[in-house]
Amino acid sequence: MSLLIGQEREGNFDIRFEPTAKLQTGVQVPFRIAVKNDLGNPVVGAKVTLQIETSEHTRAQTFPAPGTDRGVYIAKPTFPAEGEWNVYVEVRLDNRMSARTIQFSVGE
Repeated sequence: MSLLIGQEREGNFDIRFEPTAKLQTGVQVPFRIAVKNDLGNPVVGAKVTLQIETSEHTRAQTFPAPGTDRGVYIAKPTFPAEGEWNVYVEVRLDNRMSARTIQFSVGE
């Protein structure tokens, strides 16, 4: 048996996220991020970040997503230009981490 101390492992978190306003440039667009554990229970107290970057992997920016409710986090990215954007959400709790990426189309 081996003991892993201080090493990160897969968190098996279920991460769901979507914008709660129209995707557009130059304004903060709130994203609601819901995180559950592998038993379907809300994940509370996690460090959640949302990163945006173009589909060409440029202009990356990271935004904090503070908790607002049990298992719910809100990030407010500002998209500097229209086009296709990758939105990457990362959830860390203790030594566990899960992430998910979804591509969105942003208009003016």
